[in-house]
Amino acid sequence: MRTRPFVAFEASSKCTYVPLCVGRIRIVVAVNATDRSVRATIFELLVQGAQVVTSADVAESSGLQRDAVRHSFDLLADQHRIVLSNDGVRVVMAHPFSTLNTGYRAQIGDRSWLANCAWDAFAVLALLGDGRVIADGPVRQETVWEVTDGVVEPDGLVHFVVPAAEFWDDIGFT
Repeated sequence: MRTRPFVAFEASSKCTYVPLCVGRIRIVVAVNATDRSVRATIFELLVQGAQVVTSADVAESSGLQRDAVRHSFDLLADQHRIVLSNDGVRVVMAHPFSTLNTGYRAQIGDRSWLANCAWDAFAVLALLGDGRVIADGPVRQETVWEVTDGVVEPDGLVHFVVPAAEFWDDIGFT
C-alpha cells in the first residue's frame, strides 16, 4: 500500500488540523479559532447577500481586530480557502461563492448568489436549497437548470477545460 507523505505543523490544542494537498504532498494545516471565525463570517456575509466582502467588513461583523482579519485573509488565501483581490483586502472567491460576475449564478426565489462556474452554482444550491442555476453572459446563450428535491433538469454534461490537479495554477481562469 502506497501512502502519501505529509508534514504536520506544530500548533496549540486550540487548533483544528485540516488536510491540504499541494501537488502530491499532503500537508496538515493548523486552523485556529480566529481563522475559522473569519472564514465563517465571510460565508455568513455572502449568504446574506453581500456583493463585496472586505477585511473591514469581516472585522466589523465578527468583532475581530482588522490586523487579525488581514492576517487570516492571507493565511486562508495561502491555503486556497479563499481568493483575494490583488490588494489583499477584498474576497474574490470563497468557494463556491464569488464576488465577481463570471456569468454563473444560483437563484432561490428572488435571491441570487454569484458563483465561479456552473459547478459552484450547483454547490451553492446544495448548501442553501433548491432553485435554479443560471449561466449567461456576453459569450454564451443563457442556460437555466432547475433543481427540485436535489434533481437537476434538464440533463447535461459538465466539461472541465483544465484538469482538476491544475485548477490552482490559475484559479481565475479555471
